[in-house]
Amino acid sequence: MGAVLSLRAVRHRRAGREVLRLDALDLSAGERLAVLGPNGAGKTTLLRLLAAIEAPSDGTVRIDGVSTTTGGVALRRRVAYATQRPGLLHATVLGNVELPLRWRGVSRRRRRVLATAALERLGIAHLAARPAHSLSGGEMQRVSLARALATEPSLLLLDEPAASLDPESRASFFADVDDALAERSATVVHVSHRAEEAMRLSDRVAVLVSGELRQLDTPTALAGHPRDATVARLVGYENVVEATTAGPIGPAAIAVWAAGVRLDAGTDAGTDSGTDSCAVGEKLHTVIRVTPGPGCWEISLDGPDRLRAHLPRQIAPPHPGQRVSVTFDPDFVAMLHAE
Repeated sequence: MGAVLSLRAVRHRRAGREVLRLDALDLSAGERLAVLGPNGAGKTTLLRLLAAIEAPSDGTVRIDGVSTTTGGVALRRRVAYATQRPGLLHATVLGNVELPLRWRGVSRRRRRVLATAALERLGIAHLAARPAHSLSGGEMQRVSLARALATEPSLLLLDEPAASLDPESRASFFADVDDALAERSATVVHVSHRAEEAMRLSDRVAVLVSGELRQLDTPTALAGHPRDATVARLVGYENVVEATTAGPIGPAAIAVWAAGVRLDAGTDAGTDSGTDSCAVGEKLHTVIRVTPGPGCWEISLDGPDRLRAHLPRQIAPPHPGQRVSVTFDPDFVAMLHAE
């Protein structure tokens, strides 16, 4: 059964500086929460409070109604924490996965069953007899996660477990993580500074900026309605600009996916481009760079906003130095609040 989490009036300070400030945060049993934010946002601090490695300077952190400051060993044993660095011992893979079970006094036979099942869920049972230090980075991360899953935790904490992996290994790793968690009832809190990972593994996403909760939403709501420019950039919007809308709204701060930037060679942006479009000023922009991307042409434009556009590969792109006007497809635009 997954744990129910409740944080109230949490303040945490280091060296006299407040590094985390959460008025309220609740998770239901079995929920998956991704914590998204830049470096220094307080993401790992939040995990350490949830794991009872540190106590909050003020406020309460409760797991199933029990405070992490008073719950003791019994509460901590219900929590598993997979960090950025696997921290494997010079032992076999199976020995590493069995280790926390041995600390908990689980019998040797039961340890073997639980550890083997965890390795199988992550597709690495064939590595059980291998020395852990001989593994690749991706294999080590899987062993670290298997070690956490083997304890059958009520609360699973993941601190950017694939941060050191290359893109291909990351994709494979998270596919395995998704499969391994599909049959688990544990509540999961996953920290990341990569939007695509946060969205993929979560029911909701908490965006932390400078230690404060800036937005808490479902992945769909967050991607479609970021609260402000900072959140929009963290979610992955390539463009955040001041624009003029055709219609009653007038000037507005908007976020625009690069796939929604429309380029028109040699046409003034101030001409009528339809009532459902957004234009950027009334001047032409110069194409700075054209590079092939995944399934598209990536176009960089001049100007203070340094706009980026993605064009389908089947469309001939403009050439560097060409002058183009810019409009935005409203289906790719989000209106923003002032920060």
